[in-house]
Amino acid sequence: MPPQLMTSPFVQASAASPSRPVGQSLLQIVPSTACLHCDVCCRFPESTSFLRPFFTADEIQSAVKAGLSPGLFPDAGGAQIELVPNPSGEGYLCPAFDPATSECRIYAVRPLDCRLYPFALMWNAAHTEVLLGWDTKCPYMRDLRSAPIEQAAEDVAQWIEAEATVETLARYPRLIGRFQDDVIVLRPLARVTERLQQGKLRVRTQPLTIQDRPRLESALAESPGAQETPLAAASLAFHYIWRHRLTYSWADLHGHLCLFADSPDGIFLVLPPLGKGPVVDSVAAAFRFMRERNGQSPVTRMDNVSEASVAELRAAGFVVTAKEPDYLYAAADVAELAGDAYRSPRAACNRFLREQGGVFEPYDPRDRLACLSLFQQWREQKQQAGTDDWAQALLEDASGAHEAALSGYEELGLTGAVVRVEGRIRAYSMGMWLNESVFCVLLEVADRDMVGAGPFIFREFCRQARDKGAWWINTMDDSGLPSLARAKHWYRPARLLPNYTVTEPRR
Repeated sequence: MPPQLMTSPFVQASAASPSRPVGQSLLQIVPSTACLHCDVCCRFPESTSFLRPFFTADEIQSAVKAGLSPGLFPDAGGAQIELVPNPSGEGYLCPAFDPATSECRIYAVRPLDCRLYPFALMWNAAHTEVLLGWDTKCPYMRDLRSAPIEQAAEDVAQWIEAEATVETLARYPRLIGRFQDDVIVLRPLARVTERLQQGKLRVRTQPLTIQDRPRLESALAESPGAQETPLAAASLAFHYIWRHRLTYSWADLHGHLCLFADSPDGIFLVLPPLGKGPVVDSVAAAFRFMRERNGQSPVTRMDNVSEASVAELRAAGFVVTAKEPDYLYAAADVAELAGDAYRSPRAACNRFLREQGGVFEPYDPRDRLACLSLFQQWREQKQQAGTDDWAQALLEDASGAHEAALSGYEELGLTGAVVRVEGRIRAYSMGMWLNESVFCVLLEVADRDMVGAGPFIFREFCRQARDKGAWWINTMDDSGLPSLARAKHWYRPARLLPNYTVTEPRR
């Protein structure tokens, strides 16, 4: 959400007299008295919120001259501002916001993103048309009559579609946000749409829905490396459970299915183009599409590229960089934990059975609330044990992913299991088949106060997969967390599956 619109150097508009554009300045439809008592604007639930304001290169220079640190802007050529922790509560604040006075420290030079608010620029859901709307998160606007909103919208629309503003938006396409259900659409902006689409690749994207699962899985099955030992990311569920954080869409480019994710910093390709045959033409088209959507944002990339595609991509001139690998285990080994190499995890399982007598059972939808309660307990245990900022951020994000997996496990094709001790769920796990011989453990949570609960459910879950034909168990990567890496190495991985990120060469 843009920084709060505080005491203006211009005359404030009233409900009866909506704002009027004057030169390069937009007068505000919301009076300062309302803004100064608002507890919504300038505050964000997470540090990477896509609603944090975007600054152009000139706006960054002005903000720095007004007192903001250059380090708050990842790219001096244009970027969303970095947020800071709220010193008096949860969440994050725009660093230009003064919580003591509820004023903006750089109000006179605030960016266009903020000057427009509570009006908002966004693409429609299909990303084919730029729209002007108003944000229902603004409490003042919710109580305002439609007539002054319409009048102000007409004035704002005329200002936006003026040549100078249109050129600014064309240079900085990230000023136009992604579609939001809680923004009331007022009118399309034809000149802006035409200018931004001029000369650009025409790509028809479709929102990813659960009905796309057969299409995606069919394309995955035909992709390079699918019949061997694919990465965990080569599955619908791996991505679909993160829809609370990312907006997914797909498009057909040169006969390949391309799966994109819209993040706070722009759109990126979450997998190589899926399907049969060479992918270089599809990759080139996808990168052009991302550049046109993202501008200069460094988010433009292709993630989760397996070893099977690397030679082709490097030969075509793309930059291929290794990231954290997936951990792959022999199913027979982790299902039995036999021999000296597995002495410690085997002893933990034996102690759990001896002291707790846990029972391994299939997950049932009626277990959802108990599992979510265990997740909250587990997260608190992890926090009390001490986590760094990155681990803490991952824990916060994971809540929505676990909720999505537990709620939609059947439609996502997941397999689940729980461990009960005296009738109470003390561990749960979710996984999926990547192909006929590779099973992936997607989620695992165990009560950290109950020694051996984690090793026990992991062993039993792997044993169940082995009995159904699994040769290999994939447990994904370690997210760059040393503690998670140690835990994964404890089970003696047979292989580390290379995983790569691909970018274009510097121009």
